[in-house]
Amino acid sequence: MNLFMSFLLLFLLYTDKLAALNFNTDVTITWGQSHVAKSRNGKEMELKMDQYSGASAQTNAEFLFGRFDMRVKLNSPDSTGTITTFYLQSPNADLWWDEADFEFIGGSSTADYKIHTNLITNGIGNREQEFRFPFDPTTNYHTYSFFWTPQQIIWYVDDIPIRVYRKLSDSRILYPDQKPMKVYTSLWNDTAWTGRVNWKNAPFSAHYRNFDVNACVAWRDGSNVKSNCKIVPRFWFIYKLLPWERDMIIRMREQYMTYDYCNDQKKVTNVSSIECANNP
Repeated sequence: MNLFMSFLLLFLLYTDKLAALNFNTDVTITWGQSHVAKSRNGKEMELKMDQYSGASAQTNAEFLFGRFDMRVKLNSPDSTGTITTFYLQSPNADLWWDEADFEFIGGSSTADYKIHTNLITNGIGNREQEFRFPFDPTTNYHTYSFFWTPQQIIWYVDDIPIRVYRKLSDSRILYPDQKPMKVYTSLWNDTAWTGRVNWKNAPFSAHYRNFDVNACVAWRDGSNVKSNCKIVPRFWFIYKLLPWERDMIIRMREQYMTYDYCNDQKKVTNVSSIECANNP
């Protein structure tokens, strides 16, 4: 077995060990209590939005690195202005927070829906990349994933990598490796960003299921952060983007990308140009 196949096998073994979180016991509603429905067994959750409220939920635990999978089915067609999310964020959302985003932007038809991704480090964002969906996200559930390690974050859609952000040796390039993050979901709207909502189509809904995690659980001891990362395989800490994954990212960019901050002259700086040069 060559080195490539060895790493691929380890990767597949790793992802098979994801543990299912329960929406009833492992997740807390943060706002919009009346607009959330959970299944009795805790395996499914529905967020609803009307002209009065949307909804949001977060994990009880904080994590420092891990693999996070969520199966999501989005709003029915003609949901312009709606934003469905699945993201990681450090709980102390002050000026210096870290965050990695999946934001699913509704449209007048499913062909107009977008996958919006972003990364915020120490409160600095503007790293948006946006994609068309390669499928109709409203008819079936699809899996969206983060694989966050000390070296990189990879965004996956149905186990296909669409984006990577690497930690670099250049100290000017910030990377989220110090602050534990919780996992969040929400359904909300932003007229200024995503357009006016046609409330005649309300209530809108987003369906979540199969919330699977294999991650280092972190906790705070005063100003120090501790975690149980010692119990995860060493391979997990040295994992790097595989050649086939890099090829798939390039292919997804070519076929489905609609916006890249690296090509936006209003956002490109000396620092961001280094980021862009080191990520496919």
